[in-house]
Amino acid sequence: VLQEAGVIQRSDFFKLYSAMTKADGHYNNGTYKLNTSMDYEAIINNLQSNANRVDIVKITFTEGMNALEIAQLLEENGVCSQEDALNYINSNALDSKYDFLQQLTGDRYYHMEGYLFPDTYEFFKDESPEDAILKLVNNCDRKLTDEIRQEITASGMTIDQVMTLASMIQAEAADEDDMYMISSVFHNRLNSDGSNGLRRLQSDPTMYYPYRTKDAIPEDIRETYSSKYNTYEIEGLPAGPICNPGSKAIDAALHPADTNYYYFCHDADRNAYYAETLEQHQQNLQKAGLRGAISETTGRSCWRRPGIWNACVRRWTSGRMRFIWRARCLACARRPPILPVKSCKQRSPWRMRAGYGCM
Repeated sequence: VLQEAGVIQRSDFFKLYSAMTKADGHYNNGTYKLNTSMDYEAIINNLQSNANRVDIVKITFTEGMNALEIAQLLEENGVCSQEDALNYINSNALDSKYDFLQQLTGDRYYHMEGYLFPDTYEFFKDESPEDAILKLVNNCDRKLTDEIRQEITASGMTIDQVMTLASMIQAEAADEDDMYMISSVFHNRLNSDGSNGLRRLQSDPTMYYPYRTKDAIPEDIRETYSSKYNTYEIEGLPAGPICNPGSKAIDAALHPADTNYYYFCHDADRNAYYAETLEQHQQNLQKAGLRGAISETTGRSCWRRPGIWNACVRRWTSGRMRFIWRARCLACARRPPILPVKSCKQRSPWRMRAGYGCM
């Protein structure tokens, strides 16, 4: 390659020199800018360094991206494969270097999730996943300043609890102001006595983690998949962050607005509605163009958003078989009373079109 580019005259002489200086096996992959006036020693030094590489790609990871999405972007930009990136993200290779990684506990999906700080980075083509991921985690270490760490200690939470809460705020909020309001809802629920299921944070983005949506789950496990992080099923915070939050979300997790809100929802335009009681929340759902899902066991509504009709079933009614729609809230899996209709053909096959909620 060097001879074809006119950098050297004789490839056999260069190979001999490289072997004599024990440089073989120590060259980096990449595209370099070399001068034809360079001697062999200068050429070798340049090929063993990244200083003159020109195959640089710039990637922006936005706030709220998760490990799967970050690894996918690295692969799409030719930095490293998604599989290699995810394997490294899920390793403890950097634990000895960063105290916040050493303290991680619990049954997590991706070990370093939450600590891949969203920002714009420069990478080399075909860079090792170790070097690529190190840049993101090292940036997170810088962003978690001594002042922030002191505030975390004073809050009574661990770094990981703050990052987990911040990730949920990041995933839920419509804008920066909304972050502090949502933070207050989560804090109020976490500090509640647990009555009426308030310690279940019921955050939609946790339902299918580490996938973004149900459709993103591999088809062969989609219908039976249950996330360990689903805050509709567990109380308190999940085992770890669900995405990688930015500085504003971290600040919101530490400085929630002073409210008595326990509920929130957003309309289609991402306008936020907050409520202190379930009854107020039900009114907000109507204002937002949403309808609450009634539980057949408690008669209460889901606090977040309406469910989607998602099951067509058969049942004997009045001595003959009739099709009926059985509503299920996809958020909490509760079913309201069965509602018969003339034919399931009145609705889209097996699933009502988006926008129809549980009655």
